[in-house]
Amino acid sequence: MPAVASLEDLKKVEEQLRAIKESHPQGYAGLVELFRQNRKIGYKNICKLMMGEATPEKLKGMD
Repeated sequence: MPAVASLEDLKKVEEQLRAIKESHPQGYAGLVELFRQNRKIGYKNICKLMMGEATPEKLKGMD
């Protein structure tokens, strides 16, 4: 299934990721591993937790 985002947007994000990887290689590698190990949880949920937009309880509808 193709991405909904435009090719231009995807390339922009790829460049931003490359810049973060170059400036913070260990942190970047840690995040990659976190996403890899928790793929079943879903990227959107992980991002909501990272950005402080949700808690585990809120994501489970307990809050």
